[in-house]
Parts: sequence; C-alpha cells; structure tokens
Amino acid sequence: MDNNPSSLPPALSQIIYISIPENAEQKIKGFNIDSSILMPVEIPVGETEWQMQDLSWEMIVAAMLKVFAWDPSHKDISYYRSFIHAVQPGIIEEMTRTGIIKAENKDYEIAEEIFRALSNLEPNIEQNLTNLALVFEEQAELYEDLENHELSEKKVEEAFEIYKKAIKKHPNSEEVMFNGGNFYLKHGNMEKAIYLFDHFVLITKNSGRKNHVISILDKIKKLSANDMMFNESYELIKIGREESGIEKIKSYLTTNSTVWNAWFLLGWAYRRIGDYQKGKGALLECLTLNEENVDTYNELAICLLELGEYRECRKKLTTALRLDGDNIKIISNFGILALKEKNIDEAVGFFKTVLEIEPDDQIAKKYLEFLIKK
Repeated sequence: MDNNPSSLPPALSQIIYISIPENAEQKIKGFNIDSSILMPVEIPVGETEWQMQDLSWEMIVAAMLKVFAWDPSHKDISYYRSFIHAVQPGIIEEMTRTGIIKAENKDYEIAEEIFRALSNLEPNIEQNLTNLALVFEEQAELYEDLENHELSEKKVEEAFEIYKKAIKKHPNSEEVMFNGGNFYLKHGNMEKAIYLFDHFVLITKNSGRKNHVISILDKIKKLSANDMMFNESYELIKIGREESGIEKIKSYLTTNSTVWNAWFLLGWAYRRIGDYQKGKGALLECLTLNEENVDTYNELAICLLELGEYRECRKKLTTALRLDGDNIKIISNFGILALKEKNIDEAVGFFKTVLEIEPDDQIAKKYLEFLIKK
C-alpha cells in the first residue's frame, strides 16, 4: 500500500495505491492482471483504515477515473486505460450520460470531473472534449452571475484551452467546429468564429444547423469594424481583460462619442479594476445620453460608494429602484451603503428583502451572517 498526499492534487487526497496479491492474479476478458502494478483505491473521507476484503474491481475503476481526471500523466496510465475497458467496456456511454445529467442539474464539480476523466481516457472521441468545454462555459456563466470574475475568467480560459486542443485534434469534426465557433463568437473573437463556422458549413450534413450557422455568418460579416470593436471590448471586459477592453472602447468612442452603452462599458471596466473616479466620470457621461438604464445607476452608485460619496450614492440607488423595484443588485447595494453608514438595522432589512426575492442569493446570505455575528 502506498500514498504520498503531499505530491497529489487535492482531488486525489483520498486515493491510496495497493498491491494486488499474486494469488489474486487472473484474466478479465483476455486482460492480464499484473500484480506488480499498484492499483488506486479511494477511501472514504474521515476513514484512516481500509480493509482488503472490501475491494472490488468497480472501486478500482472509480479510483482510476479520478486519476485520469486529475493526474493523466501518471506512469501507469496506459495500463489503467486497458484495465478500465476490460472491466467496464461500456464506460464511455455510461459516464457520458451521467456527466450530462449532472451538468443539467448544475452539479458542475462532478460533471467536470467526469468529463475530465473521459477526455483523458479517450481523447480521440471529440464529444469528450466538447462536453468538458461546455461544462467550463456553464461554470464561467454561473460565476459571472455571482460576480466572481476571477473564477469566471479561469473557467473561460480552461474552456479556451480545451477548444484549442479539440480543434487541433479533430479539425474535421462538426461538433468541435460548431461548439468552438459559438464559443469564440460569444467571447468576441469574430475572426476565429468565422473560420470555424465556415469550415462547419463545408463539412456538416445537418441541414438545420447549417442554415442556422449560415444565418449567423451573414450577420457577423455585415457587422462594421466599429461594431466588431464594440463587441470585442465587451467580451474582453466580461472575461476579466479590462485593460485591453478599455483601450478598445476608448478607441471606439473617438468616432462614436454619442453611443451611451459605450460609455457604460468604459465605466463598468474602470469600476471592475477599482478606478472609481474614472468610472464615475464615464458613467455620468453615459447618463447624459440615456437616463433610463438601471445598470448605469447601479454601477455609478458602486463608484460613489467606494469614493465615500454616500449622499449621491443613495440618490442614484433611489432612482434605480424607482426604475426597477425588484432588482436585487440595487437592494443589496442599499444594504452595503447602510452598512458603510453604520446603520446596521437598515442594512439587515435590505439584505433580508433580497433573500425574500431570491432565497439563494449568496451575497445577501454572507452579509447577514456577518451582521448577525456582530
């Protein structure tokens, strides 16, 4: 039995490696068990001892899949691959179904582990790579909704790396071209999206998807250079590359100074990098062009809050709430403002209101836990 936790990824911390007794050597559907190769087994969290009589081939396969997910360069990985296919020949189809169900139920950690394992177990099956990339994309969207921009950017980058790998390995796969094209389109890389979609149209036999992609290509190609610059700016800011996005949107504004949402993008980007004074300036300019956008008031209120201009912050939040009375971002920011002003009871009231509208809001929950402890 062997285990070296210090050298293992965290996800493998409960994996131990055991020797199969020589008298247990046997063939599994033509596959020879080699007792000289250590086999992985996962022990339950909290348990320090494990009994050999509890061993089953299924337990070993489950642990091997974890190794494929998190340590694909393991020295015995080729042997593990052959073992898995001998013990569970239908593993790809079975695990794919499980991974899809987990992703649909938003159980992304398990779905990610499953598709990490499958993409390393059988990288020649393009669906394993595209499924993993799609899970990363869904995780990125979830973290973006929670305003965890760092984790969102990390998942976008992981999806990007998987698509690069998939495109290189499967250059004539309809699935890779279609999903990859949508990914690059979503993240503002129009040139790459056009390349992948053009190739998809050439190779696909799916007439429905083909017509859909042709429609997308037509719209992309009709975009002006200015429109592309605007879209690229938005996507750069969204994935955490604010500095690059700021440069692009400033360039856009030199010839489009009356486009209110360009000023909004600039203010949003400055706010995200903590330059609240410049963010305030851009958002005030935005309001001179459009006084009806709730997000502008909210972003401006955040800048004013950070600058210590509490009275103006309250005015902007009040206007925003008048425009959208159930907006939990606005109500939550009212709570933060009250907290800054040391009005604890008012802050608690605002955060409780957020949870009445959205019971799973994590930001309100954390603030309430903090305030109750005080």
